[in-house]
Amino acid sequence: MLSAAELEDCIPHALDFTGRARWRVRVVAELVELNSRHLRAETRRAGADIELQGALEQGLRLETALSVADLRHALLEAEAELDALDDQRTQLLVVLDALNAAEAGPGALQ
Repeated sequence: MLSAAELEDCIPHALDFTGRARWRVRVVAELVELNSRHLRAETRRAGADIELQGALEQGLRLETALSVADLRHALLEAEAELDALDDQRTQLLVVLDALNAAEAGPGALQ
């Protein structure tokens, strides 16, 4: 996984064609992995949401109240993971856009 520091070190206009191609491959591979993790997190969030709705519909008995708290916690964790993944995706797309712009040449930036 590319770190934030590695992404900051990528200066597309300072790289030759081969360097940009290597970075592009790394960034696209990261995006594929990130999309896979995003889908798994979406599934966890949906599962927790469905279970939470079911528990709430059953009424609030003591055991249900405890499971509702656990389900809410699982839902919040999944949403926090999705937010973090979205932030990572944004960073990767910025780098990919910069690589593509550098490949197109200086006139493409206008």
